[in-house]
Amino acid sequence: MKNITLIALILLFASLEGKSQNLEVGFGLGSGSAYIFENADSNIDIDYSAPFSSYLDLKYSNTESYFGLKLKFQYLNSGIKGRNWKSSNERIDGDVTSLTSMILLEHLKEKNKWNFGYNFGFGYTHQEFRQDLINLSPVVDRNFMSINFSGIISSKLNENLALQLEPTLFWTDPVGSLRESDKWQIAGEDLSILMQIGIKYKIH
Repeated sequence: MKNITLIALILLFASLEGKSQNLEVGFGLGSGSAYIFENADSNIDIDYSAPFSSYLDLKYSNTESYFGLKLKFQYLNSGIKGRNWKSSNERIDGDVTSLTSMILLEHLKEKNKWNFGYNFGFGYTHQEFRQDLINLSPVVDRNFMSINFSGIISSKLNENLALQLEPTLFWTDPVGSLRESDKWQIAGEDLSILMQIGIKYKIH
């Protein structure tokens, strides 16, 4: 995924030749509901706290194209309490942290004060699950693909600056979701709903 990220960055900067092309940087933070299906399962003892999320992104767009190309880095952290339903029913009082590098297609035409759009795409997630924060239990590392779909509500503050609200559906490990349920993992194959607010700045 590091090679994919590097190639995407090179393509973004290499294509800034014409005046009709834009490069934008954005960042923001938010919260929501993490791993909603596992959290709602009454057959297991698991409870996720409201997550902290933040992101940094870089977007290339051409005024003549319907979609722009966005490179996004999504951070997500949520506390977790309950019992380990995967092994020996041990007590859990820890957290789950993930960082996802994503490539997204985005449609957003900013002709008015208020503008609406959306983006979608996929990425590579590195996740760390620590079962016990008090006694600093070993971290369990996992890597998998994730899928992202976001709506966009954008308000222009001036010609280069905009405030954005992004309701997001984040699907972790969709490939693993197709396996039998007894192979699913804690904080694994699931959906998270995020509401994030941020600032976008046009640098070209």
